[in-house]
Amino acid sequence: MGATSATDTMQAAVAPSIPSERLDVTRVPRPVPEADDHVVLRVHACGICGTDLHVLAGHSYRPETPFVLGHEPAGVVVDAGAGARQWMGRRAVITLFTGEGSCAACRAGDERLCPELVSITGVLGAWGGYADYLRVRAGQLVEVPPPLSWEDAASLVDGGATAANSVRVALERRPRRVLVLGAGPIGHLCAELLRVHGVPVQAVEPNPVRRRALRAVGHDVVASVEAAAAPVDVVIDCTGAPAVLAPGLDALDPHGTYLLAGYARVPDVDFAVVARKEADIRGIRSGRREDLESILALAADGKLRLPPTARWRLSAVNDALDALRAQRVPGKAVIVPDSVWKDEVA
Repeated sequence: MGATSATDTMQAAVAPSIPSERLDVTRVPRPVPEADDHVVLRVHACGICGTDLHVLAGHSYRPETPFVLGHEPAGVVVDAGAGARQWMGRRAVITLFTGEGSCAACRAGDERLCPELVSITGVLGAWGGYADYLRVRAGQLVEVPPPLSWEDAASLVDGGATAANSVRVALERRPRRVLVLGAGPIGHLCAELLRVHGVPVQAVEPNPVRRRALRAVGHDVVASVEAAAAPVDVVIDCTGAPAVLAPGLDALDPHGTYLLAGYARVPDVDFAVVARKEADIRGIRSGRREDLESILALAADGKLRLPPTARWRLSAVNDALDALRAQRVPGKAVIVPDSVWKDEVA
């Protein structure tokens, strides 16, 4: 058996077990197409999502380990199976979900709602983008418009699709005023999308770093739900924090809608307020392909002020995770493979 060459391996940040606080930055086999519809992306940037922290803490999905996280990659196609050669050389981001293919949701093109999911890239069943390279199905690819930087494209993969889905559902209610809970990347993008559609919006964010970041682009941001101007027609909860549910529901008008873009286990919920207001509670799971396409287009056209991005080398991924846990990141944390970082510096 011959020795493995450097070109057969790649750098990756691997979760050795779950729960775990740290990733092992090491070398693993480089992926190649294994089917006609497979492509390989050279990753140029990959966003870090709050879901990654929940997975590592053992509070969310439980992928088999070792596992490479990272479900917000942006890159260029450098290899492809026989049925996907048209993607060679193109800039792309991805949709995340692979369904079993025959259920009503899959047939409707909405694999994210498949009850028998095969994988969620970078979360469960398929390795993600905390690596030099990533293999996905060609059907997952969404082309990146030319004006967008790699970091901005990566920041929109899941957070952008989730925000676009949330606001699309909110607009169906014809709201006069919307309250956004949380001014992280998803909340920031929800506020921006509502602004684009001319809907008055206020955001709630207790973290002063993120509160300042959203105020800097002209939004009305307060530190608590109690300080918000209520009642409102729609609340978009982007926090995933159990403590905001009760005051968030209290902020609704009768027949209001509470959208769960972030979600958590809430041990003690009094649903009397929901009944008394005849309120709707609606879940939001990431977004459709068209949600991702729409927010990429809006960002490329300069219509959205995107969250500020903070970059870390892939080899410093644990520093990025620590900064997020300490709530020191005002916007989006993005990982850049060391090889790409060196190319940019050169």
